[in-house]
Amino acid sequence: MSLIAKDYEPNWESLDSRPTPQWYKDAKFGIFIHWGLYSVPAWGPRGSYAEWYLNGLKSGDSTRLKYHEENYGKDFPYRDFIKLFKPEKYEPEKWAALFKESGAKYVVLTSKHHDGFCLWPSKESDGYNSVNGAAKRDLLGDLNSAVKNVGLKSGFYYSLYEWDHEDYPSDVPKYVNDHMLPQFKDAVQKYKPSIIFSDGEWDRGSKEWRSEEFLAWLYNDSNAPKDVVVNDRWGGETRFKHGGYYSTEYDPNSGSVNEEFIRRGWEECRGIGKSFGYNRNEGPDDYNSSEELIRLLVDIVSRGGNLLLNIGPKADGTIPKIMVDRLKDIGTWLDKNGESIYKTTVNRITQSNNGKVKYTLSKDRRSVYAFIEEIPNGNLTLNGLQAAGHERIKLLGTDEEFNWRNRRDKLIIQIPKNINEIVEYSPTYVFKIPVLPYLDKPNVQISEHDGKAEITIIPNDSTSELRYTFGNREIRKGYEKKYSGPFTLNKSTMLNVQAFADGFLSSQVVTVPVNILDESHGLIRQTYEGQWENCDQMLDSDFVEEKMVFSLGLDAEKKNNFGHVFKGMIYIEKRGTYEFQTTSDDGSRLFINGFPVVDNDGLHGRKTISGDIVLKKGLQKFEVQYFERGGQESLDVKWKGLEFEWQEIPAFKFYNTLH
Repeated sequence: MSLIAKDYEPNWESLDSRPTPQWYKDAKFGIFIHWGLYSVPAWGPRGSYAEWYLNGLKSGDSTRLKYHEENYGKDFPYRDFIKLFKPEKYEPEKWAALFKESGAKYVVLTSKHHDGFCLWPSKESDGYNSVNGAAKRDLLGDLNSAVKNVGLKSGFYYSLYEWDHEDYPSDVPKYVNDHMLPQFKDAVQKYKPSIIFSDGEWDRGSKEWRSEEFLAWLYNDSNAPKDVVVNDRWGGETRFKHGGYYSTEYDPNSGSVNEEFIRRGWEECRGIGKSFGYNRNEGPDDYNSSEELIRLLVDIVSRGGNLLLNIGPKADGTIPKIMVDRLKDIGTWLDKNGESIYKTTVNRITQSNNGKVKYTLSKDRRSVYAFIEEIPNGNLTLNGLQAAGHERIKLLGTDEEFNWRNRRDKLIIQIPKNINEIVEYSPTYVFKIPVLPYLDKPNVQISEHDGKAEITIIPNDSTSELRYTFGNREIRKGYEKKYSGPFTLNKSTMLNVQAFADGFLSSQVVTVPVNILDESHGLIRQTYEGQWENCDQMLDSDFVEEKMVFSLGLDAEKKNNFGHVFKGMIYIEKRGTYEFQTTSDDGSRLFINGFPVVDNDGLHGRKTISGDIVLKKGLQKFEVQYFERGGQESLDVKWKGLEFEWQEIPAFKFYNTLH
C-alpha cells in the first residue's frame, strides 16, 4: 500500500489507515538514547528510572531528596544542572559508528524528556536548552547528521507533557498551542526524522494534545520523509489502538501482543540495565548480559516485533563501557546471523518444541530460521516442521551443513557428535532450513440481511483452491466443501476456510462467526460512572444506563472512570470443560451460573487471566464485570472449548432470554 499520494485527515479512522512503513518492520533493531540534565545527578534507587529524578524531587521521594541534599544542597534547583551538563567528550561520529557496528538500523534520541530540557536550540525553551547551557551545542542536530551519514535512520523521542512548565497543567490549551505543538513541529522541520517516539501522553486524551491534527500535518505537509514512522503514544486512550506501531516497555511478553500487533508492527523498548537514563547506582548485576540481550532480540523478532535497546550516556558525553561492550557483542552476533533477523517475518509454519525453539521466516517464505541455545550431540528433532527440496540445512556463521529427513510431522537434522568441538560458542545458534512457502489466508466477506448471510471467499492467490467447513469440523478430506462461488446461509455457525495449491503449504485456517441474530440474542449492558478500585465497589453504586448489545465491546464514548456489567445467557453445544479468559485494563471478572471463573479484578494495566469450568449442554447464566479508573481502557474476552482453540465468543452464542 502506497504511503504517498494520499492526504490523511485529522481523525483516527483516517490516520490509522496508514500502514506502518516496511523499512521499520524490516529493521528489527534500534538504539534508544536517554540523555539530558538528569545525566548529571544520574541517580535513582536501584530498579528505578534515573531520568525521573526531577519527578522524585517534586513528589517528595525521600531517597532522591536525601541524595540531592547530600550532593548538591537542599536548595539547589534542578534547572541549575544546565550549568553542570558539560558533554565535553561528546563525539557524535563515534556514537554513530558504534551504533552501526552494533547492527542497529535506526537511532532515537530524547529531544526533550518530561523535565522539559531540550537537546536542540528550541525557541519555546529559550534559556533551557543545550545551546543556551554549558553544553553550548545542538546535541540533537549533531547526532542526527552523524547517524544519517553512516546510513542509519535517525529520529527522536519527544515528551508531550512536562513536569515543570508554568502553563502545565494550569492552562493546558495554552501549553499545547503556544509551547508544545510549535516546539514539536520545529524539531520535525529542522531534523526531518524517520521515526518519532512520542511519550508522556497518558496525562491527557489525544484531543487535548491535538495529536490527530499533528499527525495529519506530519504525514501531509511536514519536512519529514513520506515513510516517517510513529508509535502509539498520542493520548491516554491511544496506546495499542491508534497511531503507528504499538509500543511495550520492559514487557516483551505482554499479553497484549496479538495479530493486530504483528500487522501494525510493534516494539519493545528497554534499557540494558533497569533504567533508561544513566544510573550510577546500578552495578554490573543490574545489567543484562550480552547473551540475555541477544536472546531477547531473537524472542521479540520471532514474534514479529522490534527491539529498541536503550543506552544512557554520562553527562560528559561518554557511553559507559559496559553498554559499549554489550552493543559490540550484539553486533558480532548479527554479523554472522543477521539474515535470520533483518527483513524476516513471523513463521506461520510452526511454533513447536514448547517455545524452546524460536523461529523466523525469510521474506520469500522459502527459508525457516530455527534458533536454539544448545546444539545436541546427535539428532536435532523439530516438531511440526518439514524441510523441502534437496538443499542441506546450514548453520549460520559457519561452513557447516547437515543432512536431514522428514518423519511424519517432524524434521530430524543429523548432527555430528563432535559438533561442539567444531563450532564456536554462540548465545543462540541459527539453522537455516529450506521449506515450502505457505499461502496467505483467504479473505472472507459476510453480508447479513433479512435473516440470511451471503458468504464470499476471496483468495490472495488466483491459482489456489479454497475449501471450507462449518462448526468445529476440521478441514480435511471427506469433511470439507470446495468453494466455487458465493453461497447463502440461514443459520448461525462458525465458518472455517483454508487455501491450498500445489508446491505450497496450505494457508492458516480462517475461522469467522456467521451471526444471524434475532430478538432473543444479545446481552444486557449496564453502564456505571465513578471511581473505584475493584468491581465490588462499582456494583455498590447504581448504573446510569442499560441497553441491549451483541458483543462484549466497551462504550466508545467512555474513556475514564466508567464500568460495564454484561448479563445474559451463553449456549453450550456439548458437555465438557471450557476455558475463559479476560484481558483488561483495569479490572474484570467473569461468572458462569454465578461461579467466579475468571478474577482479573483490581487496578492494573492490561493483563490476562484465565480460568476453566465444566459445563453441561444448554443455556448457562453468563456475566462479565469491568471497570476503568484512568489511562488506557480495554476489555477482550475469549474462550476455548473441546474442539476449538482460543477465540472471541461469537454473538450468536449470547441470549438475553431462555429460548
